[in-house]
Amino acid sequence: MLLQSEHVKEQPQKTTTAPLILYNHDASPPCCLVRIVADEIGVDLEKVLVVDIEKEMGTPERLQINPQRTIPALVDNGLNIAESRAIVTYLVSKYAKDDSLYPKDLEKRVLVDQRLYFDQDFYNAIMKVIGPAFSGKPLSQSDVDKVNNGLEILNRMLEGKQWLAGDNITLADYATVVSLASLEFNTKCGINPAKHANIAQWISRVEGSSAKVKENMKVFREAIKMYIEYFKNQMSQK
Repeated sequence: MLLQSEHVKEQPQKTTTAPLILYNHDASPPCCLVRIVADEIGVDLEKVLVVDIEKEMGTPERLQINPQRTIPALVDNGLNIAESRAIVTYLVSKYAKDDSLYPKDLEKRVLVDQRLYFDQDFYNAIMKVIGPAFSGKPLSQSDVDKVNNGLEILNRMLEGKQWLAGDNITLADYATVVSLASLEFNTKCGINPAKHANIAQWISRVEGSSAKVKENMKVFREAIKMYIEYFKNQMSQK
């Protein structure tokens, strides 16, 4: 006589995985970086639109997610991550099928990290010349000079190279090309990355590297144009 346990198959345990949640705005350059990387490695994101960052990211619940009160912010099964560069290195390290975008080899990875740190400082400088496009305040020549100096450095970094860090495209390329795209929306600043030959050719390579990158850059550009128009209308009504 068979015991019941011998002829009843054990049912497999069902597991549920919570979606990755991204607090996002399409006109945000750091959010654009996260969307590009997620798409490139095949990670689906549940996007939560944040319009009024100060207000919407300042609720008690969201301050627990990101005390910095900024976007992007990522929630992955209870893990809360802020800062776009930290988010994308995490996504690649955990979910990418290979390590080409963020190498595991220390000597290769440190080059990507160095360029990402450079881009963080460069992006902060760029934001100081982009701000007047929204506020109407005059540009500071010292801020313009810092961005132009950053472009000269970037141009030297790209001398004789296809990509910023190593022999293939990496997170550093995506991050920096998004930062530079922000400059397109304050034509009064007189800063033109395309006048540097190495940079102009590299931008074309990065943005043409995949259909997903091209589409994300298109979404970003369209969103930020609408955002600037919104601010212009707001200013004109005051």
